[in-house]
Amino acid sequence: MPKKPTRKVRKWKTSNRNICFQFPMRETFERPWIIILVAFLVIIICCVEFWRWNSYTLLTPSMVLFFILFLWWINIPVKNNEIIVVKTIHEIMDNIVNEDAKAVRRTVIRTLVNHDTKGTYGIVEASCLLVLLDNGEVWEYPIIYHKHNNQDTYFECERTHIVSNNQNHIHRINPQKWKRFINRLKLSEKTCLGLLLTTILVVGFLILVGFYWIMENYIWQSLLIFVGYLFLYSLIGWIYLKWPVKILNAIRFSMSILLEILNFLFRAISPFFTIVGTYLFVALFTFGVPAIILTELSRLGWIVLRPETITFIVFTIGSILCSNSYRCTKWIIHQTPLKDWGNHRYEAYREKLAIYLIHPSNVIFLLYLIYFIFLGVSGFLQIEDGSYLISKDFDAAILKAFLVFMAFANMRTKSREAKADIKELLQQTLKLFVHDK
Repeated sequence: MPKKPTRKVRKWKTSNRNICFQFPMRETFERPWIIILVAFLVIIICCVEFWRWNSYTLLTPSMVLFFILFLWWINIPVKNNEIIVVKTIHEIMDNIVNEDAKAVRRTVIRTLVNHDTKGTYGIVEASCLLVLLDNGEVWEYPIIYHKHNNQDTYFECERTHIVSNNQNHIHRINPQKWKRFINRLKLSEKTCLGLLLTTILVVGFLILVGFYWIMENYIWQSLLIFVGYLFLYSLIGWIYLKWPVKILNAIRFSMSILLEILNFLFRAISPFFTIVGTYLFVALFTFGVPAIILTELSRLGWIVLRPETITFIVFTIGSILCSNSYRCTKWIIHQTPLKDWGNHRYEAYREKLAIYLIHPSNVIFLLYLIYFIFLGVSGFLQIEDGSYLISKDFDAAILKAFLVFMAFANMRTKSREAKADIKELLQQTLKLFVHDK
């Protein structure tokens, strides 16, 4: 990350105990030689292309890149000044805010420097320090910008606060933005959970497909680029430790963007691995173990079963076991890497999610969905051109397994609905052994 600018900041107190600060602010179009040099290089490259190949292929992408670089260049001083302003305000106000919160027996959750702007140019109308407390209340500490000439411009931080009623301010500092958005849509928690899980699965699947495509088509180029990138990034970091100049720090920051993107993709796909891994481990135990046992017994000649028969038995046993034995599936999760090892709170959240996903109601829904898709595709192929998804016998075996599973599920449902008085039934049955003399 780039090192924060270290320009001298002068601070003082006013008669009303407010704290002011001032520092030499950078100009917007300073160091014009940078953009002039880039423009000169773009012109040289386009001229060389025209002179050597008589084409203008690089003209459009070069102009786009130059425009992006130009916007970045003019924005550097503004961002640099903003970093110093935010850093200084926090240095001045954090202790004051904490003391004010303790006085009313509250805890500060978050502080944020906020600017109210207008127009497309982002003209700042007012600034304040927003404070979010543990009871959800938001305070505002005004930040006054005294604009004169470059030497006399300074900021004043007021020590007094007001309770904010500005909804824009509250929304900016309150972290529960998604919750407010969902509340506006008036979606049920079940619907929100379904949408969230679906989004996780879709995003994770797309990332895996993209990674597979890259590895399938550009595996050696990708590995070479990635290894070279790590080597160059480490080399520049080592050189920067020896000679800490700004240009090297800027290069390190630019190169670190790729690592941040990879880290973001890894975090985005982690829930996908939890969801898929949960069902994968359960399937390996409930379907895989019976399949291995029956296959080995058939191979050893102890029993003789056709592959289609083994498929029927495995799908039947696995479906019934994973959808009706909650104790068994929870034991399976506790034998996998998804268990809570006690190293981090993330592991506890992951195990709770896995336990929720294997609840019988969720597993039954998933099995019905899988059978529905399989039978729908198989039936379409059979009706359309007389073909089968796997083969005639295997498709029939899976169909029969689903019918047995459905019959078992209905039997369990009907048994729960039967409300026979067990005690009364027992007494009436015992009376059958009593005979009148």
